[in-house]
Amino acid sequence: MGTGDFICISMTGGAPWGFRLQGGKEQKQPLQVAKIRSQSKASGAGLCEGDEVVSINGSACADLTYPEVIQLMESITDSLQMLVKRPVGVPFLSLEDQPHLPCPQHLLGHGSLPSVTLAKPPTGC
Repeated sequence: MGTGDFICISMTGGAPWGFRLQGGKEQKQPLQVAKIRSQSKASGAGLCEGDEVVSINGSACADLTYPEVIQLMESITDSLQMLVKRPVGVPFLSLEDQPHLPCPQHLLGHGSLPSVTLAKPPTGC
């Protein structure tokens, strides 16, 4: 992983979440957000295209294949918490009244990661 900010994205209410992923271990590519639907839970939560997904509900994604990630996503019924890594220079977008705080410790998974940092004020993805 290169440089960037770690951001916790939280959504509730169940699928559809409003984003599409690409990559995975079998493709030797990091798991990344490929597409965000406008007016979706994902866009309202501040998820951006190009974000690298580090963990989903506490499960580290680095060693998961794309089918394993899909299976994990399908098992989530109400609350989705993602730790994502956003490349340096990509601004943070969120609903103005919704604070984005560092992820709870359990979202960091079992790997050794730098501390979570807050991104810059909203200006668009």
